Amino acid sequence: MVAAKVRDYMSKEVVAVPETVTVGTARNLMLERKIKRLVVVDGGGRAVGVITSTDLARALAKRGAPWKWRNPENSLVSRFMTRDPVCISPDASLEEAGRIMLERGISGLPVIRDGRVIGVITKTDVVRYFAESMAGRYRVQDLMTREVVTARETHSVKRIARIMIKKGIGRVVVVDSGMRILGIVTKTDVANVSGQFREKTVVIDTDVGRASREIRAKTAGEVMSNPVVTIRPDADAAKAARMMIEWGFSGLPVSPDGERLAGIITKTDIVRGLVMAGES
Repeated sequence: MVAAKVRDYMSKEVVAVPETVTVGTARNLMLERKIKRLVVVDGGGRAVGVITSTDLARALAKRGAPWKWRNPENSLVSRFMTRDPVCISPDASLEEAGRIMLERGISGLPVIRDGRVIGVITKTDVVRYFAESMAGRYRVQDLMTREVVTARETHSVKRIARIMIKKGIGRVVVVDSGMRILGIVTKTDVANVSGQFREKTVVIDTDVGRASREIRAKTAGEVMSNPVVTIRPDADAAKAARMMIEWGFSGLPVSPDGERLAGIITKTDIVRGLVMAGES
């Protein structure tokens, strides 16, 4: 069993916002603080929801026809947040926190004591523990995901956002026809794309009302990160965890030669490894 407790690795600085904050304000706050989630609280300071960069990507992907389009940045966070978030005690083990994250498909848990939010525990915090304490336990190839969702440079960001939502993933690897790695597009890249793009015609707000104009859709090739840091399948999984922490990555493409894609190892895979280790 994992001895470390949630209180040992949780982030004590919680960025909380009221339900009346707009999506645009929440997005700017995430960018300013360099975070991926905000706890949404009611007037009594109780957690009623969580809004993440994934939720912002979902808002982008759900835009309808141009003539029906309304800028989602002006919507309230209550429209897109995850309501009634699953919370955890600071005295719970990291293994329990990791298991809940995997079972619920979430990346973070508000930490509650006496009904008040005192911190947040995330996959990143669990990965940090793994990097510090699990060296030699697993190889990358033991934990990596072999079926990787990929895209081409010409695919639109909107298309990639829809893929992320449908597959429940946070990144797409951009490859060429020979499966050579060209770049990565993450949900943060999608969320940071300007709200004013459309594959053909868009309707935008102006100082004198609403107007439409033709504008080229952004593509994977325009927003992807490149060059891409990769890791070998025979490397220690704790090294992969350490690289994720030090470089701020949520996943690393796995390649035996640094060029061709063989799989990907993500924070989710690392968390799964921690839970597996506790069960063995």
